Amino acid sequence: MLLPALVALAGILVPHAVAADPVQRVEVRVVIEGGNPHPLVVRRIVESIGSAAERLFVGRDSEVIARQEPALAGVLRDVVDRVVRGYRVVEIGLQAGATTGVGVRMQPRAPVMGAVPVVVTMPGVHPDAQPLVRTVLAPAVADLSRLPDRLPVEALEWAGPVFERQITELIEATATGFTAVGRVEIEPAHRVTVVVAAKDTRVIRDIGVRFRSSSIPYALLSGHAPQVASMAEPLRGLPVTFAAAQRSRLEALINERITAYPPVRDYAIVARPVLQVAEVTYVTVIADSTIYRGRLEARLNFGTEAPPPDVRAQIGRAFGSLEPFFELTLVPSTLTFQPAVGLRVEVGTQLVIGAMTRFDTAGFTPFLTYRLSPDLAVHGRYFTGTSVLEGTLSYRLNEFFSVEGVATSRSVVWLRLVGNL
Repeated sequence: MLLPALVALAGILVPHAVAADPVQRVEVRVVIEGGNPHPLVVRRIVESIGSAAERLFVGRDSEVIARQEPALAGVLRDVVDRVVRGYRVVEIGLQAGATTGVGVRMQPRAPVMGAVPVVVTMPGVHPDAQPLVRTVLAPAVADLSRLPDRLPVEALEWAGPVFERQITELIEATATGFTAVGRVEIEPAHRVTVVVAAKDTRVIRDIGVRFRSSSIPYALLSGHAPQVASMAEPLRGLPVTFAAAQRSRLEALINERITAYPPVRDYAIVARPVLQVAEVTYVTVIADSTIYRGRLEARLNFGTEAPPPDVRAQIGRAFGSLEPFFELTLVPSTLTFQPAVGLRVEVGTQLVIGAMTRFDTAGFTPFLTYRLSPDLAVHGRYFTGTSVLEGTLSYRLNEFFSVEGVATSRSVVWLRLVGNL
């Protein structure tokens, strides 16, 4: 009696001793007839099938799964058909093992969408700035148009939220400082609608205007500040980060308006705007006449060996980059006038070189000016009659005043306050 019992026990234990490994993970491969839709859609389909397959297979004996493949594939088919709406499972294949492979071939249910138009609205952006924003958004709009390509209309039920997140992420990545709310619509027509708005709280709230000129007195420029502020009105409401990133394009937008401004055309003025972007954005207009040049400034010097204060007036006539000029300096302390003539040459937009000579002194004075920014410049002069080299660092405080630090080759140093009259 003992021998039959041992034989029976061995029959029970041996199958367990040689049982196959349990399923530890599932790998899903999906083939969609007619071509894959957007990768986000494919990823969601794979994730949905993988989640269902893991609940069905993980932890079970792989050999049992292999024996029951038709029944288990049928169960998985029913689950996928319910979860992944818009698609029909054509075929499911299983490859049982510790890592079980699940191959699924699917067919989209009609109707199927294609590439669609994208309708972008930006209610918080000035109409004249919208073309610039749309240009920046163009790469994202092209991607948005292809979002629902090859997607069954029925699948929008679960793919819609995926697309909405993608729309927001694309806009934010493409246009710094902006965000968007979007959706794929099928009524009244297939399209993607996107509403763009500022994401940042820091937006341009006000516009300030400054003028800089080496040839036009400030009194003649200041009256045009309201018109320049109006030209820069499209900047209002733009995110500061976006405006900073697109500063050159915004400067070009304002420059087109300044160039078309009647006084600029009538008096042959070359004007170039420079933006200092912040919540209060300043438009600095660097303006110079291309024909007649005029300069008027009062200079007050501070230092133990500083020269006396004076008032200087210059009148010049431009011939291209050349400008011959006449200068008259009044020294109030001695009530003397110091006339001079000279010639300056503009080399690009930052460098000016030239020479001048005074009627009451011997020799001449070559000079140069290099503008580091609209407000900062370096000047150099060499007085051949006295063999003195003079260097000046000038900083424009505002439209009216500049402060200068002056040093000479004879170790004389002083400060100068210059008023642009």
